[in-house]
Amino acid sequence: MLSPLASKNVARRAPAAAEAKGGATAPPPAPEPIVGDSPLSSTEQPIASPSDYVPRKKTSKRKAESTDAISTFLTRRFGIAGGLAWLGFLAVGSIGEQVKTRLEVASEESGTRDVQDAPEVVLPSGVRYRDLRVGGGSYPVRGYLTLLDYSATADGVPFESTRARGKPIVYLFGGRPFTGGMCAGLEEAILGMRAGGRRLVTVPPELGFGARGAVLRPTEHVPDKQGVVPPNATLEYDVELLRISIPPS
Repeated sequence: MLSPLASKNVARRAPAAAEAKGGATAPPPAPEPIVGDSPLSSTEQPIASPSDYVPRKKTSKRKAESTDAISTFLTRRFGIAGGLAWLGFLAVGSIGEQVKTRLEVASEESGTRDVQDAPEVVLPSGVRYRDLRVGGGSYPVRGYLTLLDYSATADGVPFESTRARGKPIVYLFGGRPFTGGMCAGLEEAILGMRAGGRRLVTVPPELGFGARGAVLRPTEHVPDKQGVVPPNATLEYDVELLRISIPPS
């Protein structure tokens, strides 16, 4: 019996001997695959595990260089010159508003005059007023900003005074609800006033705070506000219309 080593030598010589005799040679045996090193076919590709997945980085979108959409668009469309042109337009508009405001103030001051012993006017609603000063500015317009400074009493007892606080109120004329100690009767009385004017106004209870009365409470902007209007109280205002202006768009 041949040893394993002799068997291998005989197997190696057999093809050579067959070739020497001119016979056909058998194909050499396929090499045994080496475990771990053999390539895999396309159908035997390994399945990637979740740990092999590398997520792609998300590219952040480019943010606008300006919060002004028009300026940003003009800058991208026409370059820096377009953005500067828009800023110049805004600057001219701002200057124009300042000039307009100064002209309005000058007009109010030039047309304003104090009056003495002016007659009392009684409106159909029962509201009464008497002018202390006639203004030279604009009349109130619904939806326009109206700047008022006033002191008010209810049955002779003070309940509100922007004049004492040194903080006039600003509100949209015709807007609801009313601000602070404002009421429908007071708004009716200032409807025929011009900016710069001053009036003493008497408001009947039904156009004031009526049978319910009112309690004025502190607010964020006016922390020291306080006052009580008794039910069915007659109100008296010493009101000054300081300014009428178009609200910002």
